Amino acid sequence: MPLLTIEGETLGEKRRHFNKLVADAVASKHYELTPIDYTDSDIHNLLKIEIACKTRNVDYVIEVMKSKDMLYASTAIKKSTWLITDPQYANIINPEYLHTQLKPYMTTKAFNKLMLHVRLNLKDERRVETFYEYFKETDTACKWLHNCSFPFIENVIKNERLVPKWLFERLCKRSSRFLIYNARVEMYPHERGQSVLFMLKSQTESVLNIMEDYKIGFIPKMGKKRTEFLLKKCPHRILDNIKKYHQSLDANVLVKYIKYNKDIKGFLYQHATTMRYNENFKTLGLFIKNMEEAERIEFVKASFIDKTKPLFHEDDFEYFGLGPVIHSYEWYEFFPFEIAFTKIKNLLRKQESPSERCTMLSVLVNTAKTNAEHIKTLLSYVIEKHVNDPFKFKIKFVIHLLSNVSPHKLDMATWNILDQLFHSMDVYTETENDVQLCRESIILRKVLNDEPVPEIIEQKCTFAFINKIGSSLNKKQKNKLFIYALNSLMSKIQINKIVNKSDADESLRMLQDVLILLKDWNRQLFEYPLIYGIIQRLIEIKEEKGLSVDLSCFYNVNKSWRKDMFEESLSLSLCEETCLNVLKHKPQLLTRHDKQIHTLRTNDAVSLRRVLAKLRVYWPDTFAQHWREAYMESIHNISEQKAAIKGLFQLSPLEHVIEMAKSHVPFDSKINWSDTNQAEISLKKNIARHLHLTRPRVPLDTVLWYAKGDYLQYAVPPLSAILYNVSKVESREYLPKLLNAPVSLQKLGIRLVYTKFEAIEVKYIFSDIWKSTKNATVRAIIFENIFNQLCGSKNLNTENELWELLSMFMQEVNLQDSTRLYKILSNIKSVPINVRGKYYIKSYEIFKSLPESHVCVRYLNNVIAYAAYIMELLDEDFVANKLLSPVESKFYTHNGHTFFMYLNVLTCFLLCSKSEEIHVLRFRKIERALEEAFKRWHDIRSGDFYVKNNFNRFLKLLVKNFQDYFIHNKIPIPGKLFELIQRKMQKELQLVENYVLFTSWALVTEYVKCMNEHSSNILNIIAASTSQNAWKDINLEVCPSLGENIINYLRKDTEKYSSAVHDLFADALSQMFLMLNITDDSVLETLSHMLYDQEFIPSYLVVCKCIPNFCCGKSKLKRSEIRNQMKSHPSALVRMQYHRYFYNIPEDSED
Repeated sequence: MPLLTIEGETLGEKRRHFNKLVADAVASKHYELTPIDYTDSDIHNLLKIEIACKTRNVDYVIEVMKSKDMLYASTAIKKSTWLITDPQYANIINPEYLHTQLKPYMTTKAFNKLMLHVRLNLKDERRVETFYEYFKETDTACKWLHNCSFPFIENVIKNERLVPKWLFERLCKRSSRFLIYNARVEMYPHERGQSVLFMLKSQTESVLNIMEDYKIGFIPKMGKKRTEFLLKKCPHRILDNIKKYHQSLDANVLVKYIKYNKDIKGFLYQHATTMRYNENFKTLGLFIKNMEEAERIEFVKASFIDKTKPLFHEDDFEYFGLGPVIHSYEWYEFFPFEIAFTKIKNLLRKQESPSERCTMLSVLVNTAKTNAEHIKTLLSYVIEKHVNDPFKFKIKFVIHLLSNVSPHKLDMATWNILDQLFHSMDVYTETENDVQLCRESIILRKVLNDEPVPEIIEQKCTFAFINKIGSSLNKKQKNKLFIYALNSLMSKIQINKIVNKSDADESLRMLQDVLILLKDWNRQLFEYPLIYGIIQRLIEIKEEKGLSVDLSCFYNVNKSWRKDMFEESLSLSLCEETCLNVLKHKPQLLTRHDKQIHTLRTNDAVSLRRVLAKLRVYWPDTFAQHWREAYMESIHNISEQKAAIKGLFQLSPLEHVIEMAKSHVPFDSKINWSDTNQAEISLKKNIARHLHLTRPRVPLDTVLWYAKGDYLQYAVPPLSAILYNVSKVESREYLPKLLNAPVSLQKLGIRLVYTKFEAIEVKYIFSDIWKSTKNATVRAIIFENIFNQLCGSKNLNTENELWELLSMFMQEVNLQDSTRLYKILSNIKSVPINVRGKYYIKSYEIFKSLPESHVCVRYLNNVIAYAAYIMELLDEDFVANKLLSPVESKFYTHNGHTFFMYLNVLTCFLLCSKSEEIHVLRFRKIERALEEAFKRWHDIRSGDFYVKNNFNRFLKLLVKNFQDYFIHNKIPIPGKLFELIQRKMQKELQLVENYVLFTSWALVTEYVKCMNEHSSNILNIIAASTSQNAWKDINLEVCPSLGENIINYLRKDTEKYSSAVHDLFADALSQMFLMLNITDDSVLETLSHMLYDQEFIPSYLVVCKCIPNFCCGKSKLKRSEIRNQMKSHPSALVRMQYHRYFYNIPEDSED
């Protein structure tokens, strides 16, 4: 093809000319779209691609998308948005066509880019829904959901999946109708408020309803604007619910609203309970300061000083993390200065602690505020009475003063007093004490009043403070301060005295401070030619003296100044970004600074990918050619070799790279490290390392030239990168070469099969490889890949096919001491549920067949423990006869973690069934374990009745697992099972020594019976409640009948053993509450239903002992009711029992 030249000097000019060529060709229709030829220049090929895209030549565009050259493929994708958006091409842009007709021929990166382009540009809801359905079983599906139709999205959220937080927020921005699905989002309940906060103004009612939901428990910070909005739109709702919102509202806005719309004092007294919490207490001062003076004085005295009407109790200071009780003098901050000064002066006379005196003086600073007379009075008092206090207390006072007072605004008399204090602190001398704030205030005062600054003060100051103070000054004052700071900094730059790197670094630091000063004060660099001249002189000194100093700090201070420093940009900041900027505006600078550019070119730590790409396309015969020649000169220099090879491969046409690689192919696969020609060895290594950088990529055979012997380690990374990106069609061509190669390359071939082929194809290919090799490493990799394929499968038939193959491999794979394979075998939760039970059984049998070792036993235990989570998937005989065998020894041969593991499996085995009849059958299979435990009931190990303890653990774990299984696995209520255990205990054990154990389990069984009586209501509760609240609601449902049944049981025991049994019975009842994990409110509800017969004294004695000691919220009311019944009971015995347990526990207050 005839040479095509792109006119123009800069990158922009060249691109505009290229666009004109495209437009002219399309307009004149004088073009020929021949197939892409990789030997042609990039411009020739790109011109054809863009013409094809402009003219909508679908066939040509699709063929280019299949190109091995990512530049061509991505250009075709980027420029053909019409192919995606135009409905007439729906037969192409649909998931079926893309994955069956295009994907097999496209490189991985190109196809991923195409799918991203489709997802970002396709807006047709019906077509997007087809993509969602195609990816439905993958995480990718969520990325398509945003552009589907509203009904479709709602159906997915309601019935199919939870959506990620980012998607929920995007959906809400699209339509507020999605707000109601905030509970169907993948996030913790406390995050829900934050996720809808951005909708507050447009959907106020809905958002507040979500935030006030008791399940959230946390409302995010509102900020100033949102607080103003809420108090304007719905103030009553916010203030009526202030306990919920108090920590979220902006305190200043809230106080302002209360001040103008309500009574602040009344508000504080009304909400004192809320205001005592730590965060709110810190804002209490805002409320007080906004009161009228007379009201403020009266309120502070009554509430905090005299405490005639305290806002809250002193103990709250300590209890809510505020440290010890606040001293009364601190409240004088809210008094007029005259009163506070008089009161605190009297306290100061009596105070001996310097620390306390300092705090008192700080209170006076807060009271004086900015009143000049008050400040003068306070400073005079300090100089008179406290000038000799230790330095650390004086500096604390001065810092507090200077943080509240502007020193330059003080009159001369007041300043002189403050200056005396400075002298007493050695501010004007060489001191090791930190007096920086004092020095800054002196400079500020002197400069703004046109007074000379003492030399010692100027030398020690950094000028960083002027940015903080600038906002409080007028324009004239700002200018004075800026000029002073600029002159001071400039005077410290000794550019003519630079001799070495240390001198240069010091000048660089000073000049950088100058530039930062200009930037912070919104000054322009071109307004100060002297500074620009110093920068140029520093560049010259750096080059003249060969100093290795970094000048990029000047170039990066302010992006807008880069235009002023453009000519020096490569000298200041030699990096890829600067080179790109030069190409855009003045490419000749690359030639002028070729020496510096060569340093950049040969630095392998710097990526020049974008620069090289531009040079290769737009300057192929000038800059690109020059850089290639420079790189060729550098390849024999070991220190520059790596960067040179990387640059050459990115700049050169494919045939040149292949030719170079071929000319350096190692004849001997073993490296002779003693060879004197180390440069040649290094060159071969670097060629092998970087063959993946070419465009288009090199053929596989080229890399395989180096994939042998000692060079293999260098060739594997580029080989992996190339294989990742090849198309499926090419994979078929490459696969035999890899599978017939050494083991290291076979591994890559196996990975290629896994990543490029469908599951059914993978099955046959891996099966053939498995049969043809006995190599343990290869087999292990195949095993791992089949496992990963199985875990990633979403198709039932595919799962069964892969499981069949994996099951066969599990029999033959060499597992000896292979921790990696042990992890795979024990990773049961990742296996699809369809074959998870089979996989579990197979893994268990394999681990049991292996020689015992510490590592093997650890993974076997993990497998055994996991049975509790998938019990419903396991064969009953396998669990009873293998997993738990010999079952009779479990209570006495194990202890600690191992026992708990088996016990967990045992209890889950008993519970996990579809009917109570199966509960009974399973109990019969493990019954001998209980019998053996009862025979060994009095066995002692390490001074402990370990069998007794283990049996207790069994009962507790049985109850815990019942509660978990009942909610999540919907098992039947195990009434018959619990009764069988109760009868077994009664038959085998002595009641006299096990009364509490017997009775607590009998009461647990009563609880389960009550659940059976209320089963229909309980099923409704489970359907309506969250898993966290279901048991709380169930407990409240069964409380009335449970309380009555407990009393019936107590009556029988009282008749048998006398009323004295009440104490043991109370212990058993408390044990039952603990086993069932019943919360205080449900305990109290149950106890209240045990008091229906006032004449049955034992019931009152039991309840008295079982009342929780600590309660909060509504539970306090219920406990108070029960306590009132106790202390007003006609029986003296009940009242004595009451005072026995509540002698030191005060009455519940209303809180």
